[in-house]
Amino acid sequence: MRRLLAVIVVLLIVSGFLGYAYHEKNAEVGNAREGLIAVSTTTLFCLSDMGALKTMIEHNASADLLRERAGRYAYCAQVLSDASESLYELTGKETYWNLHVASSNLAVFFNHVRNSGEPKGLLLKNVDVLFAIGDAISEVYKAELRGSLGENQTGQLVNLTEGLSW
Repeated sequence: MRRLLAVIVVLLIVSGFLGYAYHEKNAEVGNAREGLIAVSTTTLFCLSDMGALKTMIEHNASADLLRERAGRYAYCAQVLSDASESLYELTGKETYWNLHVASSNLAVFFNHVRNSGEPKGLLLKNVDVLFAIGDAISEVYKAELRGSLGENQTGQLVNLTEGLSW
């Protein structure tokens, strides 16, 4: 009887330890997820004003200023790409994978613009698509804040970014 009681006590201690470790790990994953969502939201906000490029072009902004803005967008897109890829790995949600693909496309495009000899020409060639992408990113940003981000919104964003040309 004593032996059985000792085994039960040991099993209770082990299960208590494992339960604690499980919940601690879940809390860490939850904190990481919330941090990644905060980073994603910040970078979405950064990218949501791409319509400013059209205004800059219309007011004959210098090539250096356009390169600087393209560099800022490239950085925001790269950070969003990394954060959304990590969110996809944590959650398995396709919306985050789509966001990763779209932001990767944007990062490549804006790096190309930044390193171009004539950034204004590339931006003019894509100004309507960039304006539409800016609107789509604004919608994704708002949906993410509401917690209602869906695959149709991020899928549309992927389609728009695939329309960029250089």
